[in-house]
Amino acid sequence: MPLPACSRLLLTLLFALSGVLPGLAGELVHVRLEGALDRGMLPQLSRAVREASAEPGSTLVVEIDTPGGAVDLMWELSKQLRSARKDGIATVAWINRHAVSAGVLLAISCERVYMVGEGSIGSALPVTSGPAGIAPVAQDEAVREKITSAMRGDFRAMAESMGRPAALAEAMVDPNSRVYQIKRDGELVLVTGQEWDDLRASAQVPELVATIAGPGQILNLSARRAVELRFADGIAESLDEVAQKAGFADGIPKKVERSAADDWIKWVDLLTPLLLIAGLLLAYTELKMPGFGLPGILSIVCFAVLLIGRYFAGLAEIPHLVAVGLGIALIVVELFFIPGTLWAGISGFVLLVGGLLLSGLGPEFSFSSAYDRQRLLDASTWMVLSACGSVAGMLMLSRFLPKTPILRRMVLEPGESGADGGAMPETRGQAAALAQVGALGRVRSALRPVGKVTLDGDDHYEFEARAIGALIDSGARVRVVEVQAGRLVVEAVPS
Repeated sequence: MPLPACSRLLLTLLFALSGVLPGLAGELVHVRLEGALDRGMLPQLSRAVREASAEPGSTLVVEIDTPGGAVDLMWELSKQLRSARKDGIATVAWINRHAVSAGVLLAISCERVYMVGEGSIGSALPVTSGPAGIAPVAQDEAVREKITSAMRGDFRAMAESMGRPAALAEAMVDPNSRVYQIKRDGELVLVTGQEWDDLRASAQVPELVATIAGPGQILNLSARRAVELRFADGIAESLDEVAQKAGFADGIPKKVERSAADDWIKWVDLLTPLLLIAGLLLAYTELKMPGFGLPGILSIVCFAVLLIGRYFAGLAEIPHLVAVGLGIALIVVELFFIPGTLWAGISGFVLLVGGLLLSGLGPEFSFSSAYDRQRLLDASTWMVLSACGSVAGMLMLSRFLPKTPILRRMVLEPGESGADGGAMPETRGQAAALAQVGALGRVRSALRPVGKVTLDGDDHYEFEARAIGALIDSGARVRVVEVQAGRLVVEAVPS
């Protein structure tokens, strides 16, 4: 290759590496996390990371203004930021105006932290999502200490990896932490309470300059105080100022806005107990009605919305969806094809409940973690409360469902057509008179355990029926033992 060509190639590579050539220095991506942390922020931040990773040398600016949120959300969002750094994306946190509680870890998960002049950061006492909303992470003192200790370690490790005072990060989590500013060898240094106690016991006690955090306090720092203590990198009053400090003085940030799908995921998470209750009640209603209709479809929709919302939020994975689907299939097999065998129904129930529980805990769930075990307990509490609500609803439905306008036409009230009661698709006139306890008939389609029967007296009417005990083949003789809303309950009799 001629020398001039080599020279041009070398200069091009040097310019590219230094970011002089336009289009090779990446772009500035901006995402705003505002308000209490919710599940919708997971896909929003994920989109922002993907946008930044599409262009080498890009910088991600995470604007934070949050009072905090659940600990599990904090860790999942922080994990996305840590993964972005590993992928070579420069990360900048801009606190506008508050980074409280879980927002602290999000901020210090970034390489640089800037704050507006009136901003604040701190107060990161661990909390979790419970039946009453945001609540202390655990009621048991031992469990709470384990979780707080784990969070102290995580905050300390994150602060140290980013070159920030670890003692300050710990004091934002634990009200029992102490932080002192001392002068040692002419320099101002931050030390923990234990380190200060050890220094006081030494021969030369350093000068105590200030008490930054005392026992019984959760540390919260103003913007200027955070900069003085090197917990933040500087003051930035606008996004343009942040862009300048990040090296994008002339660039226009690419904003990743919150979408309607993000809001949908948030509401799915909040309405999880109602979706569970509604899904179970609708499934019960479907079992009490003939055929397969609207209640069954709506029940499937409730569970599908719940699982799809968790999947797009990054919580549920394919194995969770498969477990729930397989569990439902086994329960259907138990009810309609091999009733009384129990193993299919029990296995299906375990898969269904296990899949629903684990799909809400995220892929990083581990039984070895005290906090994850507490989350599992909280999720189980939600499940039990939802099940109790469903049972109460089922009892009400069993009492009032036959009187609803839809089923009134399918249920024969006492005294009509001389019958004591009935529950069939056709319950007026001759059909109503046939559908009585003790009536004999013949199976038209095999009862496994649900199928069709005709009753003696008029074989023009087909009734949906459920077999008691063993399956009954087509053509067998049966006797009506119970009349329910929507179908007969029959038993086999000798031909």
